[in-house]
Amino acid sequence: MLSSVLNSNRAIKMSVHIIETFVQLRKLAKNYDEIFSKIHQMNSKYQDQFGEIYEILQKILEQPKEQPRKKIGFKN
Repeated sequence: MLSSVLNSNRAIKMSVHIIETFVQLRKLAKNYDEIFSKIHQMNSKYQDQFGEIYEILQKILEQPKEQPRKKIGFKN
């Protein structure tokens, strides 16, 4: 990583910070699935009262659709 290229305390601290950030992102992704499942449970229980709210929440929590990427480089 960065500290293997640059031999300094600052590079070591940045490498540790980068790893900690990726760990937090992993936890957030796991938490996202838990939130999504809880919203689905609540949706089935309170559909009549809060139907519109659940539709809006579902649109907000949907993962964005991946767009096809334009290929770069030589074309065959």
